[in-house]
Amino acid sequence: MLARLGQRGFSTQFYLIMLVIALIGPGLIFTAILLARYASTERARFEQDARENVRGIALSIDRDTAGLVSVLQTLATSPRLKDGEFTNFENQARLVRDATGLDIVLRRLDGQQIVNTALRPGAPLPVTTLPIDHELRASGQRSMVTGYLAGATPDQASYAVAVPVRIEDAVTYILSFTVPVSRIEGILAREQVRGWTSGVSDRDGVVLARLPELPGVVGRPRLATLRQKATGTPGVWEGRDRAFKPVTVVEARSRLNGWTAGASIPRELVDERLHRWLWAFGGFGLLVLATSSVLAVHLWSRVSKPLRQLAASGPALARGQAIPRIASPIHEIRRLGDVLSEASLRLRTRSEERDRALAETQRGLSALKESEARFRHMADSAPALIWMTDETAEVVFANMHFDHLFGRPAAEMSGSGWESIVHPPDLPLFLSTFEEAFESRRPFRAEMRVVDRAGEVRWLRCEGVPRLDDHGTFLGFTGCSVDVTDAKRAEEHLRLLINELNHRVKNTLATVQSIAMQSLRGLDGEEAEAARAAFEARLLALARAHDVLTRESWDGAELKTVVADAIRPLEAGDGQTPRFSVSGPRLRLAPRLALSIAMALHELGTNAVKYGALSKEGGVVTITWTVQRKPELRLSLRWSEAGGPPVTPPTRRGFGSRLIERSLARELAGTVELLYEPDGVVCTIEAPVPPPGLLERKGGTELAAVKPLPLAG
Repeated sequence: MLARLGQRGFSTQFYLIMLVIALIGPGLIFTAILLARYASTERARFEQDARENVRGIALSIDRDTAGLVSVLQTLATSPRLKDGEFTNFENQARLVRDATGLDIVLRRLDGQQIVNTALRPGAPLPVTTLPIDHELRASGQRSMVTGYLAGATPDQASYAVAVPVRIEDAVTYILSFTVPVSRIEGILAREQVRGWTSGVSDRDGVVLARLPELPGVVGRPRLATLRQKATGTPGVWEGRDRAFKPVTVVEARSRLNGWTAGASIPRELVDERLHRWLWAFGGFGLLVLATSSVLAVHLWSRVSKPLRQLAASGPALARGQAIPRIASPIHEIRRLGDVLSEASLRLRTRSEERDRALAETQRGLSALKESEARFRHMADSAPALIWMTDETAEVVFANMHFDHLFGRPAAEMSGSGWESIVHPPDLPLFLSTFEEAFESRRPFRAEMRVVDRAGEVRWLRCEGVPRLDDHGTFLGFTGCSVDVTDAKRAEEHLRLLINELNHRVKNTLATVQSIAMQSLRGLDGEEAEAARAAFEARLLALARAHDVLTRESWDGAELKTVVADAIRPLEAGDGQTPRFSVSGPRLRLAPRLALSIAMALHELGTNAVKYGALSKEGGVVTITWTVQRKPELRLSLRWSEAGGPPVTPPTRRGFGSRLIERSLARELAGTVELLYEPDGVVCTIEAPVPPPGLLERKGGTELAAVKPLPLAG
């Protein structure tokens, strides 16, 4: 019979019934799936809200504990502890106790209390220990928190927050707060949700606080039946409460304390809103499905044929073949047929384009991987510390040179791990410099000390520049740190040698002065006395010039400083009437040139005191100089006197005149002109100016140019 029906075909009514069943069946299945997905989504949203609430409790506990740790760490750095001034420290601790309402205990490592603000001053102090003492000393952590600590009565139960006190990088004392567990109840009260049971337990599962309160719960292990079945959401459990009623338990762990914050929610509260929405949504879905089925049956007779044609074109479209246009009295179906026909043509073209684009993308990815591999290879091969941060200032890349220099894998330098290699006294200043550069998005350069893998202190020069993408978005910093320990030590050694050189030069000058005085001691007369005075004055002038160069590490000296030191002994005694007028641009002289000019100014000044402008009240000396920079750097210095006695040219040249006109010109490789004008002596010096340190760097016989001018004809 079925065979005959198959040969004859089925009626339109049969296909219509089958069509309605086909429409309603998938619709009902879809509705059921949709309802199940909605129920799952709604439950997940409820669980997520509950997790956020519980996470808020854990974060509040962490913030509270972090505040207490901050106070203890501030007290732990008190210089009174380092100096052993425990009485003064106790006064400071009691002020903190008055501000926080929490008692503070300072103990030695053996448990002997030194300060306890819970006791009156001077009272005997007991020996007490905390469960975390050994771990705090052994691990070197910055802070730790105990779990539940029983008291004489349940109301006196507490927990402790403790930090180590380091003196000379060794844990010497333990400083702690004694905190009542009622403080946790206050935090729970701020986050409490009506109908929920909230609680906090320590790392051992002992209950620290519970709301609503239930006598005998605090201080006992957490109820085991709360965790009977884990759900698909992390931190969410199914279980039963103390009355054996089904509950949903949501937990979150405190990162700082290791405690567990939890909320027990009755199942009827979880499912109440869900059931209401499921009934409403299910009824509406069934109504929509029924209406859609009736409309589909009514319209199907008009659209069945062209739709079958469209359906028949599917395999051809999948094979990438062209689809012929479909004729239909319904505009949308005809338009759909036209679109599919045109799409079949575009699909073939786009398939080819897609294949080409995929090939290009694959080549680009390969090139990117190769580029990243080259960068890492170059960075790891570089003899310097190369690093990168993200936009939050956390280190995200460090090359292998960190492992070579500090004996630590580059992975340990990520985040804030690099701070452990910095010499502690240098860390605050470097952090301040880095944070200022990070906030202003500007390059920075700083030097700091670090501790290498052998425990030795080394110097690093750290430079960093901001990294931006093509749109100017700040991505972080890229930097390089170079070991400059081949340079700091050399600088210190050079400074030591220069100071030793200055010491020996002064000793030599003193020896020369002593020998000269011994040699001239047997001579009498004004000429011998004048010779001794002139010789001593010249030595002092040379010593003052050496002092100027020593302060500048023999790298050179400012001309204005050389002039000031040379004329300082010749200024008026009353300190109110200036005898010198000095002007000229900034110019840094090489050591040889500075010594020569200093000696020349000394001879000119000595002559002016004896015979010239400085020998008479009201006489003045004007010292000016100019600098010519092209074609070479040249100095033109002029000494002119006025207001002194009338000047006549001398009949013979003394040592000072010969020193100025001959020796000075030879030493400066320039010209010196000394004129005896009626109004006063005028001396003009013209000389090339080599860069400071030029002759000193050449070595060999050139070093002779640094020697002082001869002191005798």
